[in-house]
Amino acid sequence: MKRTITKVLAATAFSLAAMASQASNIYAPYVDMTEWPTPILDKIGVQQGIQQFTLAFVVAGSGGCVPSWGGVQAIGPGISSDLLTAISGGITNYRAKGGEVAVSFGGANGTPLMQACTDVPSLQAAFQTVVDTYSLAHIDFDIEGSSQDDLAALARNFQAVTQLQTAMAAKGKTLHVTLTLPVLASGLTGEGMNVLNAAIQNHTAFDVVNVMAMDYGPSGVEMGQAAIQAAQSLYAQLDTAFKAAGQTKTSAQLWQMVGVTPMIGVNDTQGETFTLDDAQTVTNTGIANNYGLLSNWSAGRDVACATPGGSASSSCSGVAQTPYQFASIFERFADHWGSGVTKDPSYGGGSSGGTGGSGAAPWSASQVYTAGMQVTYQGSTYQAQWWTQGDVPGQSSVWKLVSGATPNWSASVAYSGGSCVMYQGAKYCAQWWTQGNVPSDGGVWVKSN
Repeated sequence: MKRTITKVLAATAFSLAAMASQASNIYAPYVDMTEWPTPILDKIGVQQGIQQFTLAFVVAGSGGCVPSWGGVQAIGPGISSDLLTAISGGITNYRAKGGEVAVSFGGANGTPLMQACTDVPSLQAAFQTVVDTYSLAHIDFDIEGSSQDDLAALARNFQAVTQLQTAMAAKGKTLHVTLTLPVLASGLTGEGMNVLNAAIQNHTAFDVVNVMAMDYGPSGVEMGQAAIQAAQSLYAQLDTAFKAAGQTKTSAQLWQMVGVTPMIGVNDTQGETFTLDDAQTVTNTGIANNYGLLSNWSAGRDVACATPGGSASSSCSGVAQTPYQFASIFERFADHWGSGVTKDPSYGGGSSGGTGGSGAAPWSASQVYTAGMQVTYQGSTYQAQWWTQGDVPGQSSVWKLVSGATPNWSASVAYSGGSCVMYQGAKYCAQWWTQGNVPSDGGVWVKSN
């Protein structure tokens, strides 16, 4: 929606720019809220003294212009699930301990809402749903891949955000925004500049441009120095972009708009590893230059793997470390959005992390299940191995039997090595993947006593 009255436009832009600034040194690590078990925000935050988290990621659901966690769990009034209960409960308990959260829209996977929603009002309504559901004052836009080149979607996105900020300001509320973008050591790419310029041109007030200091491409990159160089390059790009828009920022204001998010430990790009020493170097430089934000991908990776090294893992860093050792370094960025978390290593957590404290629930054909979630069906307990909806436990390879009666063999089910079935009154176990092979004593199937 374009505004045609110049004075109104100028006044709105001025008021939004004035409210955007929130000078501070914030550490807000990303948490993948679709991991199983669902991360217990208050437990992690209080035990480690982390003041705020960035919750990832909200994208379009299967219904189109509908916000969802990871594309698998819709968000909105009247919608309930174990995942939603775990997330809302974790946020409530974390806030009670002085913590606060941002929710990040986008990420590398799924369809961004700005592309699924084809007009500004519907997109603004989708954002408003998430803001209202979690009572948010902070949101993030992680915009990567081909969506950076979708100029119409970018314009729509920031028009919707600006209108949302204006509506909230009219109610005496501030909506803080960060932009999280891929980067090279030389700074934002041309695609990243598309995003930055779209935000400025559509008068969105944003606190920080947060560079994803990871996966640069060439192996052997010195990751700490590359992150620092990327931040310095971003500083210059911000200065140029704002001057081109007729806005001049002081050096202090520009540094406060710089954020850095490394992928801790082993990166997806072979040969790139962000070490504990790199974390110290980036934090020291960030304090010296007064960066506005440090983060990392992700809190769930801030532990050592059982075997250091190897490829990147979603659940560990791949380097030798103690639990949350990266966080303990980055926490020197000690300012907080909430009232402030007091570190308590003995805190047991007030939320259930996704199980609701009642164990596995009965399977439902309408429920979305993500990897690791457990259900009961016909007296047995099953665990989902990946995303599923409507697939019957015991009749689909997505479900792994945890306990209970061994299911009957089905020609339509794919079985992995170690899976067991009943056939003609006998129990057989597969030695490797199979589908359609009738159980017999020999070949892929081995009779079990």
